[in-house]
Amino acid sequence: MGNTRDTSEKAFQEIVRVLEDAVEAGVDSVALEYKGRDLMVFYQQGNVGLGATHIQADLQQPVVEEIVKRARLERKPEGKMLVTLLGSEYEVIVEEYDSFGETAFDLTLKKAKR
Repeated sequence: MGNTRDTSEKAFQEIVRVLEDAVEAGVDSVALEYKGRDLMVFYQQGNVGLGATHIQADLQQPVVEEIVKRARLERKPEGKMLVTLLGSEYEVIVEEYDSFGETAFDLTLKKAKR
């Protein structure tokens, strides 16, 4: 069994990868939702979906836990986390919601004000 800190770090790296892909694609939000057993990532600009990928199976639960921890969602459905993406600071507004009985998230990217 891997150590929790390593798993947490890998999960955070996966979150950063997903968000950097979003920035590179020019989208302003990402949705994470389970479809069957896969935690899917949907890239969105406004209400338009612009592609999807998924989180590898062994990182799905750690990614969810890392989002909850970093955005401080333990007791509320909305929070924020600061993340450096491609050399720029971003504020990520995280909204947790229920999708067919599964936890899902909307992550909205805003460039942090300096």
